Amino acid sequence: VNQIDASALDTLEAISERLHSAGVQLHLAEVKGPVMDRLKRSDFLQRFGGQVFVSQYQALRTLDMESTQRAVHPEQN
Repeated sequence: VNQIDASALDTLEAISERLHSAGVQLHLAEVKGPVMDRLKRSDFLQRFGGQVFVSQYQALRTLDMESTQRAVHPEQN
C-alpha cells in the first residue's frame, strides 16, 4: 500500500480495535513512507499498541524467534 486516506485509516483503526477486543495484537511490517507519515500525523500509533517493523523478517524474528531459528538453521531441528 503506497497511500492511506482518512477512510482507510478509520478502517485500520477499527480492525486494530476489534482484534484487540478478541485478544489479538496487530503488528505492521514494511509500511511505506507515505503511509507511515500519515500514521504519524494521526494518533493511530499512540493508540495502536502493536509494533511497526521495517521488514517481515524482522517482525518474525522479534515475534516468533523460535520459528525463525528453525527456518534459518533447519539442521538444528
